[in-house]
Amino acid sequence: MPKDGYPTEEELEKLRAWSIEDPRGWLEYAQSIWEYASWGWPELEGETSTGGWSGNEDIIEAMQTASHGILWHQVWQQTRRGGHYIFRLPKRAI
Repeated sequence: MPKDGYPTEEELEKLRAWSIEDPRGWLEYAQSIWEYASWGWPELEGETSTGGWSGNEDIIEAMQTASHGILWHQVWQQTRRGGHYIFRLPKRAI
């Protein structure tokens, strides 16, 4: 990740191309490149917040299009106004 905290295009492309067979690894990778993850994404499952950071919004956008949206729909539970998302792993991935 560059010093400014924004994800690189390579990191975003890696998210987009992730195997649909590995939703846990995909969430772990997204969390690892998330700016301010200690408060914006403290747990792998549960509430996530972009904090208004445009780099985190870029990660969400890449996640929404990953593997034609299949991974997103496997883990996404809810979106709330203000950049809040809730993710849960499918039972087979826990």
